[in-house]
Parts: sequence; C-alpha cells; structure tokens
Amino acid sequence: MLRYLSLVGALCGVVAPFLPGGAGRSYAVDRPVIAAAVGLVAVAALGLADARAVRVTAAVGAAAALGVVLRVLVVDLGTGLTGPRLPVLAVGAAAVAVAAWAGRVGGRLGWRARPVGVLAAVLAVAAAVVAPLATRAVVVDSLVRDARAFDAPAVVERPTGGQWSWQPDADVAGLVAAGHGVVVATADGSVVALDGADGREQWRHTRRGARIGTLVASMDRATVVVTFRSLLDTTAQLLVALDADTGAVRFEEVVPSVQAETDGIVPGTRTLALRDGESVVGHDLLTGEERWRWSPPEGCGAPYTPTVRGRTTVFAAVECDDVLRLSALDESTGRERWGHQVDLRPPDGERQDLHLRGTADGSVVWARFATGRARPGAVTDGLFDAEDGTPLARPDPAWVVRAEVGARVLLEEQDSSAVRAIHAFDVATGGTTALDVAACPHRAADATTSTTYLRVCGDTGREVTVLVQGLDGAPPTAVPVRLDGSGSRSALLLTPAPGAIVLTRAAHGGTPAPVVGLTGR
Repeated sequence: MLRYLSLVGALCGVVAPFLPGGAGRSYAVDRPVIAAAVGLVAVAALGLADARAVRVTAAVGAAAALGVVLRVLVVDLGTGLTGPRLPVLAVGAAAVAVAAWAGRVGGRLGWRARPVGVLAAVLAVAAAVVAPLATRAVVVDSLVRDARAFDAPAVVERPTGGQWSWQPDADVAGLVAAGHGVVVATADGSVVALDGADGREQWRHTRRGARIGTLVASMDRATVVVTFRSLLDTTAQLLVALDADTGAVRFEEVVPSVQAETDGIVPGTRTLALRDGESVVGHDLLTGEERWRWSPPEGCGAPYTPTVRGRTTVFAAVECDDVLRLSALDESTGRERWGHQVDLRPPDGERQDLHLRGTADGSVVWARFATGRARPGAVTDGLFDAEDGTPLARPDPAWVVRAEVGARVLLEEQDSSAVRAIHAFDVATGGTTALDVAACPHRAADATTSTTYLRVCGDTGREVTVLVQGLDGAPPTAVPVRLDGSGSRSALLLTPAPGAIVLTRAAHGGTPAPVVGLTGR
C-alpha cells in the first residue's frame, strides 16, 4: 500500500485551507474547502486500517472526494481567479484516492519504505508545488513586449484628419490613456495596449473567465492598474498592476470589491493609495509593498470621499467635532503637505460630507464641504492647486464644477433637462471662456485637453460626430467618425491620449464596436 502517498495527500488537505484562495475565494474561512479537507484526512486515516472492508470503504470515499474537489476546481478555474488553495487540495485528493485504491486489496504491508511508495510520495509533493503554477498558466495569458528606449509622445490636443481603427474580440469594458497610446479592457477578461500613432496592438494580458472591474492609469501614465472580478463571489477583486510600456505584471493583490466599485483605485506616480478602514495605505507602484500608512488624529474620523490624486498628492477627509478638513498627503511619505479646513459649530446630528473632484493631470482639485454647521466666513467651496493648496477660485454655487472631465475644469449651468451654459476655467488667469452649447446640445461623451474641448454628438448607432472647440472660444469644427457596433446599454468612451484622441462604444451583446483613434498634434 502507498501509505506515504496517503500521508502526503492528507498533509495537502491540512495545508490547503490556509493557502490563499484567490479573489474568487477571498474569505479566510472557506467552509466548503475545510469540509472537503476534513473528509480527505478522514478517508486517508481509514485507508491505513488493517480491516479490508474499511480500506474498501476508504477507497470509495476517496474517489467521491476527488470527484467533488475536481468539480469545485473546474468551476473556480472558470472564474479566472483561482488561487493555490483548490489546486493543492485537488492534488491531495488525488494522492489519497490513488493510495486508497491501491490498498483496498491485500494484507497489511506496514510502514517499511519501498521505492515505489517513496517515488509516489515525492511526485505528489512535486505536484502540490507545481499545481498552483499550472492553474495560473491555464487562466492567464500574458503577451509582453520589450521596453522602448524613447519617451511616449505628448497627449494629442486636437485631431488633424488621420484615423485608425482596431477591432476588439469582445465588447469594450474600459478605455484609458497610458504608455504610448491607450489601454483597452474587453468583456472577455483581456487588457490590450494600442499604439496611439497607428492603433497597432502592443501587448495583451488576459484572465480567461474573469470580468473587468476597474481600469485606470497612473498620473504619469507609466502604470496600468486593472481589477478582475468573479461572477460567483462579489466580495473581492484581483488588482493587477501592469507596466504600461511592456505589459509586464508588477504585482497582484486581492482587494475588497467596494474599493473598485466606488472608484477607490486611483494610482499616483509612485504609490497606489488604498483605504483600509479609517486609514489610507500607500503601496509602492513597482512592488506593491506598503510604504506608509496614514490615520486621522485621535478623536477624529476619516469619512469616505471619492479617491482623488494630485500629481504627487493623495487626498483624505478628516472629520472632528469642531472641524471638517481636507488633507493633502505626500504620496511618497504619507505626511500632510497642505490642508484646508472648515471650522464647525457644535454637533447637531446632521451629516457632513466632503465632495472632491480632480483634473486628469492632477493639477487642480475641487472641494465642496457639504455642511450646515460651517462658521461664518468659512470657505466651503473652491478650486485649489493640488500640489501646494493655493486657492485658485471660488465658483458660484449655482455652477456645476466638472474637474474630472480632463486637463481643464469646466463650469456648467444645468437644469433638470439640459446644459444651459459651459465655461472653461483658466487656472493661470482665473478667468473663464464661454463655449458653444448649441453646437452639441446632447453630448454622449466629452473631454478636455489643455487647449481643446471635445464632445461626441449625433450618435446614430453607426456614426458619431466629434466636435472640436478651442478653449479660447473659437468656433467648433466637426469630425465624422464611423463607429459601428450593436448591443444594449451602449455608452461612448472618449479619451485624449498620446498619439491620438481615442473613442469607442461600450455595449453588452451584439457586435463589438471598433476602437477609433483620431491622430493629431
């Protein structure tokens, strides 16, 4: 009998529940796995009995356990997020099953080592070590490229006539400017980098069976951060940091789904700041290691705010009984670089909120302190330099501030049905410039560069018009773009990027729309 093989299998069953389960099984107490592991150890113990009837029972139980574990493993592989836990348990189940079936007949052989038994045990140990790597190879397909010896081109300010088109294999799920062009996420769990100059594919990272949760780029566009989620377990997602130039994986980490679903993942230049309860933790963008941890002062809390980054700062809110504060932390050290606070009257039971928005280049942050307890003279609404906290403007409360639309801030007058007026805010002068609303009364998507306002208008389902207007107020020009594709829940995505202004249609089902680049300068 292969007793030592059975012991190795039982040991795998003991160890497996303590191994990472991946984003698809992120819970520390995995009851199905624990139950399977306990059953596996019990079957292995029965297989060591002297009575032949007991050993036969153990063989049948081992076969059943192996079937159950393999079925669970196959389902988990379908999520694309399998960790070491199930593969190691499957190896253990296979080892116990082989040993039990081999020992179901014959007499008692004792514990004397035999070459076949030792070899089988060694092979089982090797299989347990290799199994997590093998399952990763099954679900992950990574095609990288060599690093380029030249810098990425500047972000295109306005199109000049050239176009390229790239056809995805599945519906587009995300689009972000990064590296030397754009990175596109698709519904089949793929992340693909395209060159902004000609639309050629540069690298690809795929997790078969997974779904895309979040796709974002660092402030310097050197890193792409993507989260993959499971359709079976919605509590956690797998965060993967990729080099935007080569597509190489920098690090992976399982994070709570709530961070991805509330736009809580926004990498800076050197660190990725993630919430951990009331604290903010800065992770190195190259290694994923924790570099610093910030917590609010004693007696105060850190209420939720949308994650906003400056070029080298990350913002957090601090709420005390007498103060509501915006704290700008240095992304390298976690220490406060500057802050703006609103002094409060004594608590009255009403909730306070801090609304934040930031420009795409990290230069400006808009903050609105939503509280009825502000003391007279407090500045509760303003635009600030994100790096040093210099006040830039105090917009009229009647205006809707859209800082997140791109590199420039837009101030809009809206009512329940339409946009009535749009002004571009100039950080350098503090002045505003009126833009043409009538030229595109119903925009499907918009973005700003440092000199241009871009809008997608006139969507017919097959063709759209990109309206290009300088932020100096010059008359807009129209660029027609063919954008076929079908499916429900269609949404247009527009991103100024190195080499091109890129747009596509995100939908569900039907024929995937192409990704189109408008080259320019």
